[in-house]
Amino acid sequence: MNNRSFSSRLSWRIIGIVSAIFFASFIIIGLVFQYVISNETASAAPLVLTLSLLLVGIVGLVIVYFVCRREIRRMTRPITELSVSALNMAKGNFKAKLPEISSKDEMLRLRDSFIFLQNSISDYIGQLKTTKSDNERMESELNVARTIQMGMLSTNFPPQLHAMLKPAKEVGGDLYDFIRKGDVLHFAVGDVSGKGVPASLVMSITRAMLHFVATLDLPLNESVSRINNSVADSNSNDMFVTLFIGRINLKTLQMDYCNAGHNPPVLILPDGKPQFLPVKSNLAAGFLEQFPYEDEHIDLVPGTRLIAYTDGVTEAENKSLELYGEDRLMEDIAQLKADMDEKTVVDHIYQSVKAFTEGHPQSDDITIMSIKV
Repeated sequence: MNNRSFSSRLSWRIIGIVSAIFFASFIIIGLVFQYVISNETASAAPLVLTLSLLLVGIVGLVIVYFVCRREIRRMTRPITELSVSALNMAKGNFKAKLPEISSKDEMLRLRDSFIFLQNSISDYIGQLKTTKSDNERMESELNVARTIQMGMLSTNFPPQLHAMLKPAKEVGGDLYDFIRKGDVLHFAVGDVSGKGVPASLVMSITRAMLHFVATLDLPLNESVSRINNSVADSNSNDMFVTLFIGRINLKTLQMDYCNAGHNPPVLILPDGKPQFLPVKSNLAAGFLEQFPYEDEHIDLVPGTRLIAYTDGVTEAENKSLELYGEDRLMEDIAQLKADMDEKTVVDHIYQSVKAFTEGHPQSDDITIMSIKV
């Protein structure tokens, strides 16, 4: 690879061309005078003239060389300086000094292109810094929101109940709740459509309403109707909440429940056989105000376990995009032992889902609640 500068190589090329012209001219002159000398007998003037011309040509050639070299260096100096500036920019100095160019030609346009490139890169870096700062601030705010949301969930579990919630994002739309008043246990599991901040806001409204209606001791269909009307009235984004709400009398073991478009819980009888709890097809809360919800009743027997969950469990995906599904859920629940405590039950189901997904990113919030009477 030739390491000589561009100006040096250009100079030598021009000098070579000029030299070739000079030497060709002198060879022709020399041949002409040689012919004259061969036909003249006594005169040495042509020879002297030839030598003089050769001497003048050599001197002229030297002068042309230095003049051309100086002019070429002057003309190519901006290219050299621009190459140095480009090297500095490649090293991260995007404010590298550019040469001053007075000529209005291609060199000026090239220098202006470098100025445009510098300004564009500087603006882009500024935008990146602003975006990074905004993202860091948003991430911090979301972490605070997650802390607040998770802090709203009840964690002082009674012996016969345990629940967990794993949001797919920083904040989520799943919820669970329970309130014990004397011998009556109120509980609920819900899932707001969508994920993220909007879902978390609707989740907060729903949970506040759950606490409110639990204090009124209303029939559960009326409780869900009030929640439905509240969500529908404040719902400007067409979001809805699937909800299962129940109330167990811990003395008589009668359970009242109302399902609003939610996955039916799994009932595990004392003999260990799991089955889905029969539920009526009510509309999810938030779709239509004044919807006539219907509640239901069932008498439980001692040792019965109820497992409520959201569709983040059954719709969890593995790397092949295969769903966990209800059948696999039933198989895992059938492996539970009657003497397991409720935290172990919840952990067992969650670990089964996690093992099935094989590290595939969680696509939806996951909530699991287990109650044993």
